[in-house]
Amino acid sequence: MNTKLVAIFLAVIMVMSILPFFFSGNTSQSDNGEAIDTSNAPGFGSVAGTHVDQSFDSISDGLDMTFSDVGTAQYIDLTRTQNTPLQFLIGNTSQLDAFYGSNVLRMYSAGSADGVSWIQFHDIYPQVVAFQYYLAPEAYNGYQLLSRGNNLYNVIGSPMILGEKGQVEDTVDVLSGMTVSCDKFDHILSYTGPSDEFQRVTEIDNGFADQYYVGIKLIDGTRYTRTSVYLNATDSTIGNLTSFAQNGTERGLDYETIFDGNITKVTITSNTSNFYALAAEPSW
Repeated sequence: MNTKLVAIFLAVIMVMSILPFFFSGNTSQSDNGEAIDTSNAPGFGSVAGTHVDQSFDSISDGLDMTFSDVGTAQYIDLTRTQNTPLQFLIGNTSQLDAFYGSNVLRMYSAGSADGVSWIQFHDIYPQVVAFQYYLAPEAYNGYQLLSRGNNLYNVIGSPMILGEKGQVEDTVDVLSGMTVSCDKFDHILSYTGPSDEFQRVTEIDNGFADQYYVGIKLIDGTRYTRTSVYLNATDSTIGNLTSFAQNGTERGLDYETIFDGNITKVTITSNTSNFYALAAEPSW
C-alpha cells in the first residue's frame, strides 16, 4: 500500500476538532461505545426562540445554510460509516458526542476561501440540551445564541449550528433570508449523487482543477464507490486519470470516466476488502 497517499487521504477527511469544550450531561450509547445519560436532560423546547429546522441529508443541504464565501466543505453521515472501513479513516468522533451530551449522527463543516472563517452543523439524537451554556443577552433575528465559552456558540435545532459568534450570525442571516447562501458549487454538485456518506467539495487556486468533489459510498455492503468530479480539470490531470484507469483492474479497481464540457467525472468501484487501495488511488 502507498502509505503516503493514504496519509494524504486521511488528512483530507480528518474531522475538525473542537477544543477546548466543557460539558455536563448524563446514558444513551454513543457510536464510539461510551455511555451518554440523557434521561434528565431537557429537550430543545427548553430554549426559547426560533429553532433551526432544515433538511440535512447531504453536503448540498449544508451549503444551502452556509455563507457564500466557502472555500471547502465536508459532510459525513456517521450513522452509515459506523463499523465500516471508512469509520477508521474518519477517526474517533466521541469528543463531539461529549460536547453535546448526545449522539452526533451527521456532521458538516465549511471554511471560508481565506481560511479565516468556519462553521459546523451537527444532527444530534436524542434532541436534548445536555450541556452547559450561557444565554446571549439578546436573540439574533429571533434565534437564541448559546455561549459555550471561548467564543463558541450554538443555535438549537435540526441541525445544531456551532461556530464563532460572527459566523453563527452569518448563518442565521442565511436562514432568515437576509443574505444568500453558497451556490458556487451547484454546477459540480449537479453531477454527484446526494447519497454518498462522505462528501467533500473544494475550490482550488492554480491547481489540478478549479473545483474538486470527492464522495464515498458503500453499496450493498460488498462494494465501495469513490466518485470524483472536477471542474475545468487541467490537461495534466486528465492525462493522469486516463493512465490510472487503463491499469486500474490490476489494482482491483473498476473505472468509469465521463467527460461533459468543463466537467470530468470519475467513478471507481472496488470490493470492501480492497477499500484501502480505493482510498489510496491518486485523484490527479
